[in-house]
Amino acid sequence: MIGDTVRKELWAAWAVAAVLTAGAAEYQDAWGPEVGTALPSIAAADQHGELRGFDDLKGERGLLLFMVRSADW
Repeated sequence: MIGDTVRKELWAAWAVAAVLTAGAAEYQDAWGPEVGTALPSIAAADQHGELRGFDDLKGERGLLLFMVRSADW
């Protein structure tokens, strides 16, 4: 039989999981661009001051752009 302390911890873990996943489906569905959406044309200066765009960075197999949102955004 499960002790009272373990039972309370299991219920607490379940409650936290329920709260964290409550709005996940709505947020995920409305977040980010649609799959297959074309990138906007953007250019930024590199370390040498030359303007570079996605076409300049894209290689033979394409370009993987990885962005991480920080707490400062």
